[in-house]
Amino acid sequence: MTERSRQTVELAAEGVCLCVEGTTRELQRTGRFAELLRELGACAVAAQPAAVAEAVRNGDAYQAHLSDLASRRVSTGEAVHSLLYEDARAACDKLLPHYRKSAGLCACVFVPLDPYADGRRAVAEASALWWTVDRPNAVVSVHVAHGEGPLVGDLLARGISVDVRSLFTLEQFDRLFEEFLSGLERARDAGCELSGIHFAASVPLRLLDESIAARLGLTARREDWAVAVARLLHHRREQLMDGARWRSLVRAGVRPPHFVWSSHSAPVTEAVHYLEELVAWNSVFSAGPGTLRAVRSRAELRGDSVSGTETCSRQVLSTLHHHGVDLYDLGLELQQTQLKAARAEWTELCEAVEALLRRA
Repeated sequence: MTERSRQTVELAAEGVCLCVEGTTRELQRTGRFAELLRELGACAVAAQPAAVAEAVRNGDAYQAHLSDLASRRVSTGEAVHSLLYEDARAACDKLLPHYRKSAGLCACVFVPLDPYADGRRAVAEASALWWTVDRPNAVVSVHVAHGEGPLVGDLLARGISVDVRSLFTLEQFDRLFEEFLSGLERARDAGCELSGIHFAASVPLRLLDESIAARLGLTARREDWAVAVARLLHHRREQLMDGARWRSLVRAGVRPPHFVWSSHSAPVTEAVHYLEELVAWNSVFSAGPGTLRAVRSRAELRGDSVSGTETCSRQVLSTLHHHGVDLYDLGLELQQTQLKAARAEWTELCEAVEALLRRA
């Protein structure tokens, strides 16, 4: 049996949960999923439509399921949901003992919502996902964009756990935290059990760093801009959790919100650096299986690396203003970029599933 590394144990002690990105049914069938759990402890799992699309096109893990769906003549959209929800249930069940042992602090499964759904349809789709998966450690992953309605608050009010996949600025977090409070207050008033509701906000670190570098016209050395933003977000969370509304919700059993530091697409060395600089309580570090395995042996941890860094982080970001980079505007642009990318991945998955349904 693979032993957990010193780094994995230290991260758990600091309140950091590792999240495996891009899991598929093939990973579960071959036993590699269980191996990852042994290596990384009570980790979380995040499904990615692009990874499922690749597995549908080039593997056989989904063929029997899709053959049954073809016999029933279900639509492509229904088939996509069926695949994702079945994967989510299986992953939730695998992680459920860890979830219960940790009192719900980790071992969640992030399930993507159809990014084309908006308004009332998004709420209805998320509710259907929540009822169908029907596991306490499931979390619905959504994309939000400036000007959209209060989707996060509406889902939380129904007792649905939510992960917002695109957070880039303090202003965006302030708005999300207001939705978080109002949604949970509505859930409390409706008689929901608040301790079973999770809220997370994901920060795509490499995308933020790459976008700032592009604005500055840099191709070589880069500063820790994304790390600075993440550290300030952590500090802002501590400030917002000092208010009367928050304390009232704590008395009702609410859980504190999680940050998910996503190193998606980052080279291993860069991803390990992100982890080393963002060790903070109640946070999740998300990366692909290969990167997380590298963390086991390469990360040089030094305990909490976020507390007390507010002044330094503001200094790092102050130089951006002098060079004409407006983080607020950039954050709005990146939310739209993330939404477009999510829709492209969803379309790719639908096309892969439709092709296999036709051949079945």
